[in-house]
Amino acid sequence: MQGNLFNTTKGRLFSFGMMYISEGIPFGFTSIALVSIMRQSGLGLDVIGIFTAALFLPWTFKWAVAPFVDIIKLTHYGGRKAWIVACTIMMLITLLISGLLDVVENFDALVSLFILHNIFAATQDVAIDALAISNLKPDERGRASGIMFGGQYLGIAIGGSGAIFIYGYWGFDVALMVISVLLFLNLLFILFFVKDLHIQKAKIVTEKSVLHELYVSFIYFIKAVFDSFWLSGRIPILALLFAFLPTGTMALAYASLQTIQVDLGFSNNEISQVTLLNTIFAGIGCVIGGYLADICGLRKMLFTFYFLLIFPGLYLGTRIYMAGLEDIHTYEFYTIATAHGFLFGMGFAVSTAYFMGATNPMVAATQFTVYMAFGNLAIMVSNYWQGIVSEHMGYANMFFIESVIVILPLILIPFLRTREEMKVEQTLIR
Repeated sequence: MQGNLFNTTKGRLFSFGMMYISEGIPFGFTSIALVSIMRQSGLGLDVIGIFTAALFLPWTFKWAVAPFVDIIKLTHYGGRKAWIVACTIMMLITLLISGLLDVVENFDALVSLFILHNIFAATQDVAIDALAISNLKPDERGRASGIMFGGQYLGIAIGGSGAIFIYGYWGFDVALMVISVLLFLNLLFILFFVKDLHIQKAKIVTEKSVLHELYVSFIYFIKAVFDSFWLSGRIPILALLFAFLPTGTMALAYASLQTIQVDLGFSNNEISQVTLLNTIFAGIGCVIGGYLADICGLRKMLFTFYFLLIFPGLYLGTRIYMAGLEDIHTYEFYTIATAHGFLFGMGFAVSTAYFMGATNPMVAATQFTVYMAFGNLAIMVSNYWQGIVSEHMGYANMFFIESVIVILPLILIPFLRTREEMKVEQTLIR
């Protein structure tokens, strides 16, 4: 294996897939495995909702991290690779410290620790995306995007369902150690086989010049964001509003998927199987959804997938309302969770494609990061209210309310336009 995999197309694609696996493993562990463990430990749904919402809080501020990653180049230490390595190390440290805390007795400390963990995870994500933008060739971006999302879902499956499976047989400490070892191996891979091809010749930078560049960058950042969002017509404003709305129905994609399984009395092995199926079919849905959007039209498929996402949760809510949670059969829930995962993957892929089309190429990294940050804010808010409603009003009412909320993005979808579509419409009007 050669020293720098970035020297070849296959090497670049493989490398970014591996780096996105490193993103997915801790995300799956914290948002899936830990949620299941917390519920088994007797924590309430409202408390778990707060924990899950806290996990996504740092991801809503990725846009604030991006200028630092761009300005502080760390050319002496490997460029953006240095950011990735440093963040991965800190993610490992925070994960290992979590093993010293009890999920019930030290809940507040655990929340604070994982907020810190996700600050490093979000920064790692920004650095990986920046590395991809600067190193991938134009004809590699499509394949790279698919491999990166596939790697992320694989990582989520390992960190989520894999950790739950290990926890069921050998306990939390072993599960945490396996996750940490996998993350460490990925760190070694980055250290030895990845090198930024676009690192400029190292130069000595004084403290004054660094501070000056930071100041100039922030001024430019504020101006660029303002111009891109408020002086570019209605496209970015509608996109921003759409990003804040939920991606169809999301209860069966995040915390509620885990807590319902615990309340159904599923074993750790069954929870692992359901989560794995959900994750695998979400990844397949991403690929198929993007393919269908290219053939049939983006908005048409976006509306279709969001609309279809209503039915798995609505069906489950109706069954719980009519017969109670205890009447839900194991394979019935398997089917519902898998169907939702497949549809959610489709909706997620197409919505991401739309945000790319609504992004100004002049400030692509910044503007796209803001859209994604608002999407993470939507996930955080959804997990928060879903936990509270489920605890005090029951799962059925939570699913019913969520089905009604989907009407909001469905109303907005017909008005969405990419920048290319808007240019065509303006030309026809003239």
